[in-house]
Amino acid sequence: MDSPVPPPGAERIIRWIMIGIAVWGCFHAVGAWRLNHDPRRLLVVLGCVAVFLGFWLVMLAALRRRLAK
Repeated sequence: MDSPVPPPGAERIIRWIMIGIAVWGCFHAVGAWRLNHDPRRLLVVLGCVAVFLGFWLVMLAALRRRLAK
């Protein structure tokens, strides 16, 4: 079975989506912190966004490795 090839420019689009999610996460983290100025809220939101983006990067790397075979 032939593996799908990503369309040209897909890497750039994914990069912009990830930047948007990071900005969105920072926006929500600041909002969570402003609720009662507890830095743990900020860290929890930023941590969740970082874990999500990290998992996504790992899955993209696995896909690239699989397509390279």
